[in-house]
Amino acid sequence: MTNPVKLNKRLLEIANIVKDGAKVLDVGCDHALLDIYLTLENREVKAIASDIKEGPLEKAKENIRKYQLTKKIEVRLGPGIETIDDAVDTIVICGMGGMNMVGILKYKRNLLKNVKQIILSPNNYPENVRKEISKLGYFIEDEVLVEENHFIYPIIVFQKGRKFYQKKSYVYGPILLHKKGDLFIKYIKMELSQKEKLLKVLPKKYIKRTFQLKAQIRKLKKILKTTKKTR
Repeated sequence: MTNPVKLNKRLLEIANIVKDGAKVLDVGCDHALLDIYLTLENREVKAIASDIKEGPLEKAKENIRKYQLTKKIEVRLGPGIETIDDAVDTIVICGMGGMNMVGILKYKRNLLKNVKQIILSPNNYPENVRKEISKLGYFIEDEVLVEENHFIYPIIVFQKGRKFYQKKSYVYGPILLHKKGDLFIKYIKMELSQKEKLLKVLPKKYIKRTFQLKAQIRKLKKILKTTKKTR
């Protein structure tokens, strides 16, 4: 049976990552479409749709009633992961600023004791997300890039455990650097173009920032060069 809920590319990719039988806390659930989709897939996933604002939650409740899932999906009002309970083993946060994600998880780390998997898709600052969440006792299990509305977004999957990463891995993603692929090349080219444009308009007095940008541009060019050689 075809799932009647249509997700955008990013949410669909996340839905495919969530493990069968997971107890998911969907932070900033918006309209709860991800939770509804997962529940309708009959993968024994239990979902909690959580948001800090009453407006989105009311829309979530409306959608949940539409699909007759009020007994299967919980709706909770509260900030960040404060709506969690001991049964939750998976956290999903999508479409939010990277630093906001870090704050939500870092400053309530005591609530993560039973969480085995964290799936994050930040709109920006993926380097900070990788670095800070790794410090909480999670390693990067997988990474995926999704292109939507002329933007390329990373989806970073963290699993309980620890690994050591070099700085380059935090910046560009250890799994992405290994996988490479056409979308990764496009992603790196876009990053390179943005930094080159910024360098051109940056006032000369910003010496330190200029130095940093030039270093980043050299690294991006090196990644592109090595990627082409392995293809």
